[in-house]
Amino acid sequence: MADVERQRDGERQHGGAARGFRKIVTDMEEASGGELKIKFNLGGTLSINAANIASSISDDVIQLADDSFYAGAIPVAALATLPFLTNSVDEVHKVMTVVRPIAERDYGKRAILVLGYYVYPPQVFWFRGNITSLDQVKGRKLRVSTAEQGDFLKRIGATPVQVTSAEVPAALERGIVDGVLTASAGGILAWKDLLKSSYQLGVNYHVSYIVANAARFQKLPADMQAKLRALVNKNCTELSAELQRDDVELRQKFAADGMQMTAATDKDRAAAAALAKTTADEWAKSRGPEAVDSLAKARALLGR
Repeated sequence: MADVERQRDGERQHGGAARGFRKIVTDMEEASGGELKIKFNLGGTLSINAANIASSISDDVIQLADDSFYAGAIPVAALATLPFLTNSVDEVHKVMTVVRPIAERDYGKRAILVLGYYVYPPQVFWFRGNITSLDQVKGRKLRVSTAEQGDFLKRIGATPVQVTSAEVPAALERGIVDGVLTASAGGILAWKDLLKSSYQLGVNYHVSYIVANAARFQKLPADMQAKLRALVNKNCTELSAELQRDDVELRQKFAADGMQMTAATDKDRAAAAALAKTTADEWAKSRGPEAVDSLAKARALLGR
């Protein structure tokens, strides 16, 4: 019972994404009519580095996963999470019509199947001190979750720091970082007591994939495979919507609890978007013709 309670406590701290993935696992078991038995493990409990999820799936160490740190293994997939490329979840879904086929192909080269994806709320700034403008972000050290966020921060005069989720509390307490970039429905639930303010400038939306070991999944009957794919996609759509609702509610709760929440100005948004455009162009060029072409297609879909 103690282990179960620790797992549940971890889920509460990780928020709706952990609950959502547990529901996906439970629904898959039920839909299989008992043929599948899946043990749910919260992120970080298996001593697998988050960046190694794809290789762990490929090597059959784990058979099903929620993969959020895929940029190293599937580089072009990071397109959907580029700073200021998208301004809403609906826009992310448009970009994913370009990105998902590439992600499926590149995961496939590693013997991994993409069963679905979901979208986190916008990642915004959270600080140990009181920060109320983009200018005040200059000179600050911030924990980032992607290299693309880091490139953007350098352009606005801030310093990106990469530490694992487990290391964030200590990094905040010791002043190794002044703040973090994340969504209110993400890791912030576990770190909010160490933070005083949030500048609500949405830098990017993060996409997470539900992936499975291809050989294991393809051993299932064809009709069950189709059923499970449909189930995962349905759950991912619902999870994306749930996380956006959680985002609104949590922002209101944090403000009520005394955290300073400052809305971003139009001026700051415009300035940040202009800098991020250069970041995106350089990101694409560094990854080759397919990335350049994919970025152009995404911008065309978005009308900019």
